[in-house]
Amino acid sequence: MDGAEGGTGAAPLEFADSVGMPIVPALMFVNNSLKHYGLKQHIRIIASGKVASAADLLKMLALGADTCNSARGFMFALGCIQALRCNTNNCPAGVATQDKGLQRGLVVTDKAERVYHFHRNTLHAAIELLSACGRQQFTEVAMDMFVRGDEFVRMADHYFPTIW
Repeated sequence: MDGAEGGTGAAPLEFADSVGMPIVPALMFVNNSLKHYGLKQHIRIIASGKVASAADLLKMLALGADTCNSARGFMFALGCIQALRCNTNNCPAGVATQDKGLQRGLVVTDKAERVYHFHRNTLHAAIELLSACGRQQFTEVAMDMFVRGDEFVRMADHYFPTIW
């Protein structure tokens, strides 16, 4: 599942501004709905949308994601400047284009190194955060690492009063 935040600029403006819901309440809704109907053990949730840092990754896991996809952070590491022209073939950074002239700005050997370091450092930071919370495995991530239980219940009641 993906949030409605629309980070790459590939979505038409009307879609980015008006369609969908943010990833946090959407993930809470899906996870709790699956639990409510006894389906969580049969369905894995892959969360995407605004997952750019180690903290984002752990928060998605805490909200019920089984794993995460991340495009935003990798796009930035690759050189994306959020020109919001992904769907026009005119990306000035050369990331989202088939135009050979614009692609020259994307030096693959340099960018590959940056992307590798971004990924390695993000995982390292996630492990550090996990350890700082006294946890040893990603399966141990829980909401109490981020908010107190009563705050989480108030947040859940606000978004989804009928499921709880």
